Formats: sequence, structure tokens, C-alpha cells
Amino acid sequence: MPRGIGGARHGAVMDPATTTLLTTAQLTRRGCDRNAQHRLVESGRLARIAPAVFVEMDDWNLLDDRGRAVVRTRGVALTRPRPLVVSHLTAALLHGLPIVGGLPPRVDSLRSDVSGGRSEASIRAHRSGSLPATVEIMGIQVTALPRTLIDVALTSPLVVAVPMLDHSLHTASCTLDELRDEWAPRRTHPSARRAGAGLDLATPLSESPLESILQVRLFEGGWVRPRQQVRLPLLRGGNAFVDCLFDDQRLVVEADGRFKYGPVAGLLTGDELWREKQREDDLREQGFDFRRPTWDRVWRRAAFESMMQGTRAPRVDRG
Repeated sequence: MPRGIGGARHGAVMDPATTTLLTTAQLTRRGCDRNAQHRLVESGRLARIAPAVFVEMDDWNLLDDRGRAVVRTRGVALTRPRPLVVSHLTAALLHGLPIVGGLPPRVDSLRSDVSGGRSEASIRAHRSGSLPATVEIMGIQVTALPRTLIDVALTSPLVVAVPMLDHSLHTASCTLDELRDEWAPRRTHPSARRAGAGLDLATPLSESPLESILQVRLFEGGWVRPRQQVRLPLLRGGNAFVDCLFDDQRLVVEADGRFKYGPVAGLLTGDELWREKQREDDLREQGFDFRRPTWDRVWRRAAFESMMQGTRAPRVDRG
């Protein structure tokens, strides 16, 4: 086996932006012909991540799912005869946006030269009359952030698009005006109405993907939009900030603090959970009612609506 292939990196955390990619041509120059490359893949020493592109398995094992998707994108882009314009969910991935509902299985790319686009095993092509302005990320041409967000809003459900929109507004990565300017010329798109609804829902106040999806479910269920990030004084002094408040009903809806960023990340410690309980007990003594939907309940629309049915939260009057 050529030098540099194999060898564990104990305790290391792999950065997908700098993970070393090995092409068939590079390995051949190092004395590892195609038969040898095949044997290294079969024996678990190399991971084939794209046609004619490999990563050492030790490196691959140090990447999480998101990191692997980034590395695969780099691999696909590396051997293309012409530069790709990465778009849609894959562009969102490279921009570092939150992606819920599953990572893109193929690299999304814009093409203007083929009617309807031409997809491949590793590429999902999207037709575009003309290619938009791009930014460079990890040496790859990627649609700019406003274009990426509107592409996703036009092709993905609200529960996927709104967390990205909210994140971008919360971090001041772009403005709502920029997003509306990007959306306006595409109002004839079949999904333009849904994308417009996503822009209406978008807010910098949501502090996690779970809070964003919570707002989507309230909208889909026809409930009046509650106030977000509301300060409430506590009987024992100080203030509590709650995610959502229906004022007249004194109903607090909180994205469960243990799972705001997913069922694994962002877990609270025992002390933090105890402080949350004390805060909730204080507000209950003041007559506030609580609902604390977790990821599982918010993700399943029927389960969320079942939970809300037992509340006095008002519905939108549709006339």
C-alpha cells in the first residue's frame, strides 16, 4: 500500500473542508493501480465518495453525516470537466444552513445548456435559463445565499425552507428585502405561493430549527401567530423569556429546551433542567398554561395538531 494511505489519527476531529481527497490519477501516480484501488476499497482502507475520488477510511470515520455530505460534494466537483454551479439543498449545505428532513443524496447543480437539466448518479441537475452570480466556497462555485434560499423555498416543504430562512435572518446573513427581491422575478413558478408563505413566516426571532418548524405547524393548522421571545416577569424576581405566547389565553408554547437543535445536540444538563422547571412553576403560579412540543411531535403534523386541539389558542378568521 502506498505511503500515506491508512494509519489512525487518534482523537482527531476531521474538518470536511480540508479532508484530503485522492483521485484515481493521483493514486496511480503513487503506484496504486486500479486493481489495487479496488482492493483497498474492498478491504475498508479507502472510501469511494464519488466517481474516481476516494478518502482514507480513517478520515471518513471521523466525519459526521453532514461532514460526509460536504466531502462528497467536493469529490464530485473535483473531477468535473467543467466547474459545477452548486445550488439548492447542496448549496445550503455549503453555506452552513440548518437542513432538516435529510441531507441531499446527490449534488444539486444548475445547468443552462440542457433542456430540463440532465441528472447523473451523483448529480441532480436543475434547469436555469441563465446562471446566476455565485460565491466560492471550498473552491466550489455556489449560488449566493439569497438565491440559494429562494431555490430551496421553491422546491422544498415549508418545514425545510423556513428554518434556513430564519437562521439567515437571525444571523443577519441576509435581509428579508434581499430575499423578496430574489423571489419577485420568480412569481410565475408553480411553487411561488408556497415560497411567498415561507417569506411571510420568516423571522429573526426563531432561535433554533425546532422553533422555526413550530411556527410552520401553527401556520399550517390555521392558528393565529403568537408573539415570540416574550419577556415575562417572575414572582421570585428576574424575568423569563418564552418562545411563543398567546397573550389572551395566557398560553406558552415552548420548543422543548432539551431538543431545540435536534434529539442529540443541545441537550441540557441536570441543573439547567431544574432551572427550567422552577421557571415554569413560577409562571404556572401566575396562571400561564404550557405546551412543550419535542422534535418528534412537531415533525409529525398530526401529532402537533392533536396537542394543540386541547388548548384555547385562537384560529385565524378566514371569513
